[in-house]
Amino acid sequence: MFKLLIVDDEWFAVEGVEKGVDWGNLKFTEIHKAYNTEQAKEVMLRTTIDIIICDIEMPDGNGIELMEWVKERFPATQAIFLTCHADFKYAQRAIHLGSFEYLLKPVEFELLRQTAENALGKLIEERKTKQLNEAYTQYFDLWEAKKPVLFERFWQDLFWQRIIPTESHIKKAIDSYMMPIPTESKVLLIMISIEQWGKKLNTQDEEIMEYALRNAATEMILGKLPGQVIQDRNGVHFVLLYSNESHKPAVTYEQLKQSCKLYIEACSKYLFSSISCYIADWVSLNSVWKSYNVLLQMEHKNVTLSKFVFFSKEEQADFDVLQLPALFEWSEFMELGKMDELDQLAMDMFGQLRKETNIKSETLNALYHSLLQTIYYVLHKRGISVQTIFSDGEALDQSMAVKSLDQLQEWTKRIFRVVMEHLESVEREYTVVDKVKKYITDHMYDEISRDDLANCVHINSSYLSRLFKKEVGLSLTDYIVQERMSKAKDLLIHSDEMISNIAKSFHYTNFSHFSKMFRKHYGLNPQEYRKQFYKGLPTK
Repeated sequence: MFKLLIVDDEWFAVEGVEKGVDWGNLKFTEIHKAYNTEQAKEVMLRTTIDIIICDIEMPDGNGIELMEWVKERFPATQAIFLTCHADFKYAQRAIHLGSFEYLLKPVEFELLRQTAENALGKLIEERKTKQLNEAYTQYFDLWEAKKPVLFERFWQDLFWQRIIPTESHIKKAIDSYMMPIPTESKVLLIMISIEQWGKKLNTQDEEIMEYALRNAATEMILGKLPGQVIQDRNGVHFVLLYSNESHKPAVTYEQLKQSCKLYIEACSKYLFSSISCYIADWVSLNSVWKSYNVLLQMEHKNVTLSKFVFFSKEEQADFDVLQLPALFEWSEFMELGKMDELDQLAMDMFGQLRKETNIKSETLNALYHSLLQTIYYVLHKRGISVQTIFSDGEALDQSMAVKSLDQLQEWTKRIFRVVMEHLESVEREYTVVDKVKKYITDHMYDEISRDDLANCVHINSSYLSRLFKKEVGLSLTDYIVQERMSKAKDLLIHSDEMISNIAKSFHYTNFSHFSKMFRKHYGLNPQEYRKQFYKGLPTK
């Protein structure tokens, strides 16, 4: 377990130390001997020595010089000096070198044994300390590496109101995630909307390019300002700026606008992407979720402007009337058909509102629109028009719904039940994703862009890309390639069309690229595949 080195120019002294103590009882498994400093160095370089017992006065270099060499290269080794000279200078040098003990010859073996045992105790303690320090360093490095992920999770929980937006709950979450911001901080969100890629990208390439976009945003928008660039659970990128409530924000809206413009231009020029930036207002931490939803709605509504910088001041007004409910839960329960849970959410929300003493008409109007927006979101996701359910429009009459809190509660219960019953009846009808898939099938031989697909279902192209990838597990580009390769496979087997013509029919002007993509999906190139399944057809 431990290794001992005895160094003395006198043979009998070395033998006496070796045999005078039961070293095995002290868990020494190896005993090495040296009769001068050079031999000692050779042993030290050959094996790890835990304890060295060394004479000071030797003809070929003294023990002090040897210890200087040892401590420089093997600082963990414990040293015990044995000498016939009670010289203060020797003792002083030995202490300076960190030797464990300085003993005079002739030494009593019991004293030597006890000294060696104590030296081992110190060695073991130092090793434990080193291991603890190494473990701490390792965990600290892991923590440093995990910090961005934890910080990102904090913001996602705040966005989706998994953290209740009250000061006490937010403070608890800040402490839990060890966030480097005080509870009274103000936050400004900038959403980066990827509208279109300038060239075809597969899933891996998209992830690499999005990573580059985030790095560019960190450098060009965030710069030296306090904050973070994150990606939410749906793949949307956000720049978050922090400002202490007691200090004026270190950047103006005009400066942010200019930074975003430069960023948009750089992304277009160097990262082959069309980007728009949506800038929210400075808000407290308990209102971050509102800014988040406002920006998402702005992007969802925008179907015309591209490479633009938007501000949310007008949109924010509707959200500032009251603390709106966590509507993401409502949409999830609607899609899952959980009417009882929806009823409970409504009861809890309206019960809480009844405790308020200053409910105004603006509050009811804002809540009405928020609930209606949730219905629109779910129906739109399923590819269902609101008019197909409420053709006369009377059921959605705002003036009747917001006359009182009781009427709004009754309207909420009735409307959500009607919508969910309709969802059940059309469960097998096409959703947005189904429509996109059908469009791709119907236009297999046409050039298909992301904008074409977005236009066919009348939604924002960035939103469609995220929705499709979330539900299908493939990007739009990868899905189109997959379907075309599947069709090409059928043509190879069931037709006598030349392979080059098949490639051209899917707009592959480079035959080797077509062949490479086919091999990626089916493990064989087109010629090999046709030969295996349908011999005798032309291959050029």
